[in-house]
Amino acid sequence: MSLYTVEIGNRTYRVDLSPHRKTVNGEPIDTEMLLLNPNGLYLLRHHSRALELFLNSLDEGTFQMLLRGGQRIISHVATRNTRRARAGEAAQNIKSLVAPMHGLVVDVLVQEGQNVEKNQTLVVLESMKMQMQLRSPRAGKIQRVLVSPGRQVEKGSELVQFSN
Repeated sequence: MSLYTVEIGNRTYRVDLSPHRKTVNGEPIDTEMLLLNPNGLYLLRHHSRALELFLNSLDEGTFQMLLRGGQRIISHVATRNTRRARAGEAAQNIKSLVAPMHGLVVDVLVQEGQNVEKNQTLVVLESMKMQMQLRSPRAGKIQRVLVSPGRQVEKGSELVQFSN
C-alpha cells in the first residue's frame, strides 16, 4: 500500500495508490501513470484521455509539476513506505540526462569533468514559453556535455552523460 499526503498550494490531499485501489481523499480515481523516461516524464491516463506529465524534484519532498503547459508546485509529499531508498539506488545507474520534451537549451550550467550533486541544476530548457531547470538524477561526475545554449533538442535527446 502506498499512502501519501500531498500539498499543492494551500490544499492537502490524501492519496492511496495501492495495487487494487486508487483514491484521492477517499474518492476512487480511474488513473494510471506510466514512467516514460528516468528524468520525470510520465504518461497520465485518465479514462480515455492521455496526457504527458513532467515531475521535477526541486528538493526533498518538493516537486515541480508541468501538465498541459501549466506549472504547479507540489510543496510536500510524505509517504509511509521506503520507495525513496530504492529509487536512490536506481538513480545511481542512470547514465545520462535526457530532454523530457522538445525545446530550446537556454543555459548549460555544468562542464565536462565537473562533479555534481543529486538535484543540482544541469541544464535550463525552454518549452512552451516556460523555462524548466533539469536537475541531476544522481550525484556523480559529468563525462560529456552534448548540448550548448541556443540549440533546439527533441524529446528524449541526451543532454549530459555521467561517468560510472
